[in-house]
Amino acid sequence: MRAPEVPTYKNYVKWYNYTKMKNFVKIYSIAFFILLFLIGLLSYQDYGVTGDEPIHRWIGSIYYNYIKDLILNFNLNNEHFIEINRLINDEYLNIWVAYPIFFELLTEFLIDIFNIESAKVVFELRHLVNFLIFYISLIFFYKLIQEQFRNYFLSFLGILFMFFFPRIFAESFYNHKDILFMSLSIINIFFTLKFLNSQNNKNLILYSISAGILINARPIMGFIFPLLTFCFILFEVVDDNKILFHKIKKILLSIILIFLVVLLFWPYLWFDTINHLSYYLGYVKNLELVLATNTYFGETILSHNTPWHFSLVWIAITIPTCVLIFSICGFLTILFRFSKRILSLEKLNKLWFGKNERCDYIIFLLLSFPLIVSLFYKNNFSGWRHYYYIYPLLVYHFLYFLNEIKIKNSTIYKSLLLLSILNVLINLQWMVKFHPHQYTYFNFISKHFIKKNFNLDNKGESLKHSLKYILEKDKRDSIKVSDFGETSIKGASLILKKDSQNRLKFVNLDDADYIIDVFRPKAGKKILIDQDKFSKYYDLVIDKKVVNSIYKKNK
Repeated sequence: MRAPEVPTYKNYVKWYNYTKMKNFVKIYSIAFFILLFLIGLLSYQDYGVTGDEPIHRWIGSIYYNYIKDLILNFNLNNEHFIEINRLINDEYLNIWVAYPIFFELLTEFLIDIFNIESAKVVFELRHLVNFLIFYISLIFFYKLIQEQFRNYFLSFLGILFMFFFPRIFAESFYNHKDILFMSLSIINIFFTLKFLNSQNNKNLILYSISAGILINARPIMGFIFPLLTFCFILFEVVDDNKILFHKIKKILLSIILIFLVVLLFWPYLWFDTINHLSYYLGYVKNLELVLATNTYFGETILSHNTPWHFSLVWIAITIPTCVLIFSICGFLTILFRFSKRILSLEKLNKLWFGKNERCDYIIFLLLSFPLIVSLFYKNNFSGWRHYYYIYPLLVYHFLYFLNEIKIKNSTIYKSLLLLSILNVLINLQWMVKFHPHQYTYFNFISKHFIKKNFNLDNKGESLKHSLKYILEKDKRDSIKVSDFGETSIKGASLILKKDSQNRLKFVNLDDADYIIDVFRPKAGKKILIDQDKFSKYYDLVIDKKVVNSIYKKNK
C-alpha cells in the first residue's frame, strides 16, 4: 500500500499560489465579461434597421400568433393559418415564409411577454437579443479555448479579437442571420467536443439541441456540423463491432432529437412537409435567380456571377491583420501535421491522439470545407457575411499558432503577443472613433485601395443616420424622401421615434424632397441622379470613405 504524501511547507506554498492565481483569474474573467456586457448594453440602441429585418419580423409575428392561438385555443385553422397559406401561395413572399424562425419565435415571445407595441422598441429588443446570443457564445468560446490550450491569456486574447472585430461587433446587433449562425456554431462546437468525449445522455441531449437550433438558423450549412461529428464518432470505433453498434444507437437517437428540434422551430414544415422541404431546398439550389449586386474592385457585378476569389478577397481585406496572417500560419501547421498523419496511417482511429488533436482537426475541417466551397460557389452578395461563421475558426487557428510558438520560442511568442494586443487596441480606437458605423471596417492591408472599390453598407444600416440628419436639418412637419429601391428607407425609419416617423413621407424619386443613395446599384445598373432636379446635400464619411449620400431637390 502506498504511503500517504506528507504535507510540506513547499507543497502548501505551491497549492496556495495556484489557488490564489486561479481565484484571481476567475474574478478577472467575471469582471472582463461584465465589461463586455455593459458595452453591448450601452450600444444596442445605436444601430439602424436593415433591409430584411421588417419582413422577417412580420413573418415571425404571424407564425408566433398562429402557434399561440393553436396552444391556447386548439384552433388549427385560425386566421393566422389562413394568412400563412396565403403567403405560401404568394409568388414573391413564399420564400420568406419558408425560412426557419428560431430567432423570430424567441423575439416575438419576448415582445408578447413585455407587451411591446412601439416599432422602435421592438427592433431595439431584437438587436439586444441578437447581441446577447453573440455574447453568450463568447463565453462558450472562452471555455473552449481555455480547455484546449490551458492558457488564460490566449483565452482572453481570442475573446478580444472576437468582440473588437469592428464588423462583427456592429453586426452582432442587427444581423440576425449570419451572426446568429456564427454564435450558434460556436456553442454547437463546444457541445460537440463534450459529446465526442462522452456520449452520455446529458451530453447527447445538449449536443442534439444545439445542433437542431444551429440547423434551424441555416439548414444547409448547419447540416455539415452534425455530419462531421457523427463521422468522428464512427472513426474512433471502426474496429470494434460491439462498440460500433452502441455508437450507432447513440447517433440515431441524436438524429431523432435534432430532427424534432429543427421541426419545432420550423413551422413551415408542419404543413405538407415533404413538398415544403423540397421547395426550400430547390430555392436554395437556384439562388442565382435572385439578382443582387456587388461593387468589387470598382466594378459592379451580379451576385450569381462572382469570381472564384470573391469571398477570399473579402475575408483578406476585412478581418484584423494579425488574425489573417497568424491564422494562415496555424492552418498550414495543422495541415502539415494532418497530412503527415494520413500518409503514415495504419488505422482510421489513429488519425489523432487525445481530445486536443481531435479538436484541432474538427475545427480545421470545419474551416476547410467552406473555404473550398467558396472557390466554386458563384452566388455571393453583401461581402462575405454568409461565411462569418468561419471567423471564430480563424481565431482558433490564430491562437493555435501562438500556442505552438510559445512552446518553441518564448521570445518570439511575447513579440507576437504584443503585436496582437496592438492590433486589438488599434481596432478598438477605430471602433470608438467611428461608432456606430463599424460595419465599414477594412483592415490595414486594404487601406490604400478601398474607397469606392467595394460595398461599404451592404444592408442599409446607414439609412438611420441619414434620416436623422434630414429630420434635424429640415424642421417641416412633412418631408418626402426616397431611395433607389435596393434598401428600404421605410423599414429603416421604424427604429426612429414615433413623431419622427410621422414626419417622413415615402414617395417615388421624382416627387422626393431628398434622395438617399447607399451606393447599391440596382440590378447591375447604376441609377444616376438627375442633376437638374437634385444637388448633393450631405455625405456620410467614415474613415475618408463616403458610405452614403443625400441629394436635395433644387428650389
